[in-house]
Amino acid sequence: MTRNVRTYDHFCLVARALERVGDRWTLLVIRDLLTGAKRFTDLMERLGGITPKTLSQRLRELEDNGIVAADREPGRREVWYHLTPAGADLGPVIDTLGQWGLQHAWRWPQAGEPLHAEHLLRAIVQGIDLATADHEPTRWHFRLDGTDYLLESDGHQWSLTAKTAPAQADVTITATTESLAAYVFARADRDVDITGKPEPLQRFQHLISTLPATVRPAEDGQGETT
Repeated sequence: MTRNVRTYDHFCLVARALERVGDRWTLLVIRDLLTGAKRFTDLMERLGGITPKTLSQRLRELEDNGIVAADREPGRREVWYHLTPAGADLGPVIDTLGQWGLQHAWRWPQAGEPLHAEHLLRAIVQGIDLATADHEPTRWHFRLDGTDYLLESDGHQWSLTAKTAPAQADVTITATTESLAAYVFARADRDVDITGKPEPLQRFQHLISTLPATVRPAEDGQGETT
C-alpha cells in the first residue's frame, strides 16, 4: 500500500486539518472564496503565480473533502465554485492567520508584486482592528478597478463582500487598487475619490490614518510592529 505523503499517521486534530487544507495554495483558494462564489478564471486572477493545473487539482481535492462545492449547470460552460458550510467555518482561521501575518510577517507591497483589491481591503480592516478600539457599525463602499466591494462592520466584526452597497454607504471610495494602496500606505491621495457626509468621512480618514502607525517596514525586509 502506497502511503499518502500528506498523511501524518498519528492522532492530532491539527494534523487532521492540515491533511485537508495544508497544501500550498489551498488556504489561499479558500481565502478568495470567502467573499463569494468564483469562476475558475476569477480564482486565477487572484492567485498570481498558480498554474491552471495546480488550481484544478486543489479545487478537486477541496471538493472531495467537502470544503468546496461546484455549481455545474447543463448547457452552461462556466462553473462556479463556492464554500460549503465546512469551508465557511475556515473564515476565522484565515482571519487569524492574516492578523498573525500583520503582526509578525508584515512588509510593504513590493513594486511589480500582484496586488488584488480584495487582499488589500482585507489587510486594511485587519490593520484597523489591530490599531484601534473603534467598533462602531459602518458601511464603506469601494469601487476599485470597476468592481464594487462592500466593507461592513456590525460593531463586532468586519465583513468583505464583492457587491455594491445594498443601501446608502457611509463613505464611497472610487480608485484603482494601486492608487488606494498609495493612499493607505503613503498618504498619496491622487486619483482617489472619497465621498460621504462630514462625520463618517472624518472617521474613515482617521481609521485609515492608524494603519502606518500599526506596522512599518524593517530595514532587513522582515516586517515588525510598532
